[in-house]
Amino acid sequence: MRNYDAIEALTEEYKSRFIRVIQQICRCKGEYERNRELMKVLSVSDNVIECVRQKKPCDLGFVKVKIVKRFLNTQVIIMLNNEEMTIESFNRLIASAKFFKEWYDNDCSIDSYMQPLIGADHYDAIKEFLTKNLEKLQYACDDKVPSLDLGDLPIYVSNGITRAINELVKKT
Repeated sequence: MRNYDAIEALTEEYKSRFIRVIQQICRCKGEYERNRELMKVLSVSDNVIECVRQKKPCDLGFVKVKIVKRFLNTQVIIMLNNEEMTIESFNRLIASAKFFKEWYDNDCSIDSYMQPLIGADHYDAIKEFLTKNLEKLQYACDDKVPSLDLGDLPIYVSNGITRAINELVKKT
């Protein structure tokens, strides 16, 4: 009976830790979805900046750079999703996108997700599991229980992971 109690206590410990892991995964997924457009703009920002610098018209799909030549000067207009914006506004948007990307790269990495598990037994095996199953674990963010490959994780670790997912999905 004591062996069962020890395994149960370890399972609960891993469940508690893994709940925090999944909550961070879901937070990152939600933030990325909310800022998807920023990341899209960031992906073409270098091209836009080059077009503005050269005062050359460009059509990058959802971003266009238009050049209006006047008698004494040339005006550069940036169109984002068919809405006109100033170069200064575009630069502020890019600064926001870079800030978000820096946050995302830092807080939404495998190493960041593993923070609640620092000092836990089987850290490397859990990290490998997390790396292989990250996409599937995101199903829990949509209230779905994913089908996971728990590999060779000890029973108390795999049970803790399963209970964490079930508890999070059940709460919503």
